[in-house]
Amino acid sequence: MQQALTANPQFPPPAEAPAAFNSGGMLPADNAPVTLRDLVRIASRYRVMIIATVLLVTIPVLAQQLLSPKIYQSTTHVQVELIDAVGLNQADVASLNSQRVTNAVRLHRSRTSAARVLDDLDLINDPDFRKEVRDLSGTRDEVRQRATNTLLSMIEVTSEPKSDLLQVSVSSRSPTLSARIANQLPESVGAVRNAIITERRKKLLGALEQELELRRKAAVVSSERVAQFRRDNRMLVGAGGIEDLSQLNQIAAAAANASSGRAGSAARASGVAAAANYSSTATATSAVLDQLERQRAQLIADRSRMAPTFGPNHPEMVKVTSQLAEVDANIRIERSQARANAAEMNAAEAGRMTGLAQSEMARDAAAAGRLSGIAASIESKAFENVANSVRLAELVRASELSDKAYQSIAERLEQVRAQMQPEGVSSSVVSPAVPSFDPISPSPVKTTLFAILASLMLGFMLAYIRELLDDRLRTAAQVSRHFNLPTFGMLPLIPREALLEDPNHSPVILDPQSLFAEVARSAYSDVRGLQQGSGCQVVLITSPLPGDGKSTVSLALAAAGAALGDRTIVLDLDLRKRGLLQQLQESIPTADLIDLIAGKIELDTLIPRHVPKDAGDDEIGQVLVLSSNRKVDHPNSMISSRRLIKLVGALRERFDLVVINAPAVLAVRDARTMCDYADHTIMVARWGRTTSEQMRAALQLVSYQTSAVIFDHVDFAEHARRRYGDSIQFYMASSDYYTLPPTAQPGSGFLGRRRGAMVGGVPRAA
Repeated sequence: MQQALTANPQFPPPAEAPAAFNSGGMLPADNAPVTLRDLVRIASRYRVMIIATVLLVTIPVLAQQLLSPKIYQSTTHVQVELIDAVGLNQADVASLNSQRVTNAVRLHRSRTSAARVLDDLDLINDPDFRKEVRDLSGTRDEVRQRATNTLLSMIEVTSEPKSDLLQVSVSSRSPTLSARIANQLPESVGAVRNAIITERRKKLLGALEQELELRRKAAVVSSERVAQFRRDNRMLVGAGGIEDLSQLNQIAAAAANASSGRAGSAARASGVAAAANYSSTATATSAVLDQLERQRAQLIADRSRMAPTFGPNHPEMVKVTSQLAEVDANIRIERSQARANAAEMNAAEAGRMTGLAQSEMARDAAAAGRLSGIAASIESKAFENVANSVRLAELVRASELSDKAYQSIAERLEQVRAQMQPEGVSSSVVSPAVPSFDPISPSPVKTTLFAILASLMLGFMLAYIRELLDDRLRTAAQVSRHFNLPTFGMLPLIPREALLEDPNHSPVILDPQSLFAEVARSAYSDVRGLQQGSGCQVVLITSPLPGDGKSTVSLALAAAGAALGDRTIVLDLDLRKRGLLQQLQESIPTADLIDLIAGKIELDTLIPRHVPKDAGDDEIGQVLVLSSNRKVDHPNSMISSRRLIKLVGALRERFDLVVINAPAVLAVRDARTMCDYADHTIMVARWGRTTSEQMRAALQLVSYQTSAVIFDHVDFAEHARRRYGDSIQFYMASSDYYTLPPTAQPGSGFLGRRRGAMVGGVPRAA
C-alpha cells in the first residue's frame, strides 16, 4: 500500500548514492502520519470517483425528494405508571421502572397492537389509509398483513432516558389520519394488554381447577391408604412411635410396683406373725386395775398422813394396812388378768394383720402377673408396629404431600379468582395528538445537502480505502520507504516502434533535448556513480516479471553512455523468450551471441581488443547489442558456462559499460546466477503495475544484491495528476526545456495535448 507501508528493516541499506537524482529521485523514508495535504492529494487523485459517488447518491435522493408526497406527523404523549415503593432499594426500583417503560415501548410497537388499531378504527376501509397501503389485492389475510406492515412503518414510539413519558408519533399523507391513529394506539394497547391478561388468567384458572381436582383425588386416595393400613395392622394413631414406648413403660412400672407391693405384703405378714410373739404385756392395764391403783395410792397416802400421829398398832393404822394388803392382792390378780387379756388381744391383732398382709400380697401378685402379661402383649405389638412404621410413615408422607399440594393449588386458585376483576391500564394519555398541517417531509434542500455531505464522506472513504489497497509502485518515495533503495530514473512512455529500429537511432541519441533522453542520461550518470575507481562497469538489468521494461532500460542506458562518449554494449542473456533485443538482433548486422559463446566466431574479429577513446566516429558513440536470433534449447547451461564468463571478461576489456539484460527474477532463476557476473544489479519496476509484493519477492530471490531501482513506462501526465508531491508533479511548468522527438505524435484533444506537454512531447505507448 502506497502511503501506509513504512521502510522495511529487513532490507540492507543500499550503496552510497550520488548526491542528486533525476526526476522522481529518492525521497527520504517518511514515517510521519498522514497529513491533510496527503488527504487532499488522495482526493485529487480519485476526484472522478468521488464526483461519481456524489452524483450517484445525490441525484437519486434529489429525485426521490422531488417526487415524494407530503407527509404529516401527529404526536401523542403517553405516561407510564411507575413503581413508587417506599423502603425498597431505589436502584432496584429504578431498574424495574426502566423495564416497565421499555416494555411499554415494545408493546406500542407490536404487531398485535397495530392489528388492534386496524380493527378499532376500521382502517382497511378508510380511504386515507388505503392510499398509504396502495396494494390491496390478494386474500383478506394478505391485505391485512400488508396493512399491518404499513401501519407499523407509520408509527414511531420513543422514550427519553429516566422519563416515564412515551412519544407516539404517526406519519401519513393525511394529518387527520395520523392524529386519529396516534390517539387510538394507547387505547388499543390497553385493550390488548387487558385482553391478554384476562385470557391468560382464564387459561390459568381452568388449569388450576383441573389440577385442584386431581390433587383432591390424590389426597383422598392417600388418606384412604393410610387408614386402610392402620386397620389392616391394627395401628392406632401414634402406634409404632413414642406413644407405644410410653405406654409400655407405664405398664412395666405398674407391674414392678405390684411386684414390690406383693413382696412388701409378704414381709409384713411374716413380720406381724413374728411380732405377736414378741409383744410385751407388762404394761397391760384395765379399768379395774386402774381403779385399784388409785385406791392403793389413796391408802398409801392415808397411812403416810396418819403415821406421824398414830403408831403402827393403832386401829386406824391397822385398818389402813389391812385394806392396803387387800388392795395389793386384788391388784396382782387384776394385773394378771389384764396381762392375759392383753396377750389374747395381741394374738388376735397379729392374726388379723397377718390376714390383711396376706390378702394384699395375693392382690399384688395377681396385679403383677396381669400387668406382666399386658406388658408382654404390648411389647410384642410395639415391635410389630415398629416394623410397620416404615411403610406407615411413607404412606403418611405421601398423604401429607398430597394435602399440601391440594392446599397450595386451592390458595393459588383463590388468588387468581380474586384477580379476575378488570385492571386499569398501566399507561395513560397526557397529551393527545392534534392534526398538524405542516409537512415533515419531503425537504429537498436539507436532504440533498445531507446526501451531498454523506456521499462526499463515502467518496473520500472509498478513495482512501482504494489508496490503501493499491500496493502498485509509482514513486521513488515508495521504493525508499518499502525497500530502502534509491531510484535512478523514471523513464517516460515511448512508442515501442522507436525501440525496434537501430539502437543508434534511439531518442537518447537523435533527440538529446527530449525528456526521455534527459532521464536516460541522468540514470546513466547515477549508474556510473555506483562504480568506485576506474575501469569497466558491468551492470545487470532485471525485473520482477516479464514485460516490466528491462530491455527498454538496458537500451536507454547503453544509448545514454554512447551519447556521452563511453563505450557501451548490451549483452542480452534473456534467452528463454523472444523479446525486444532479439528482434533488434535480427534487424542489425551483428554476430549471434550463441556463436560467440560456442566459439564459432572470435570476439576480436567483431570488436577490437583496445578501442581508443579518440578513435573514429564509427566505433565511438555507437550502441552495440549482442543477442541471439534463434531459440536456445538449454539456456541455463549456457548461462552458467565458463565461456560466458570468459565472454564477459573479454567485454570488460573492450567497453566502459557492459549492460546485461537478464530474465525476470520471479520467472526463472537465471538472474540469480548472473548477479555474480555483474558489479551492480538494477531492478526495473513498471510504473503502476509492479506491486510491492512482487518487488519484495524479487529482491529476496537475488539476496538483496540490488543497488537501485529504475521505473519504466512512466505516464508523466497521470503521475502529475495524481500529485504524489515529487518533482514530476511540477514538470508541466518545465516542459519548455524539452523538445518533441520526430517520432512522437501527441494525442488528439485537450487531454492528449496536456499529456504531451506533461511528458515533454512524448506520447503514451500502445
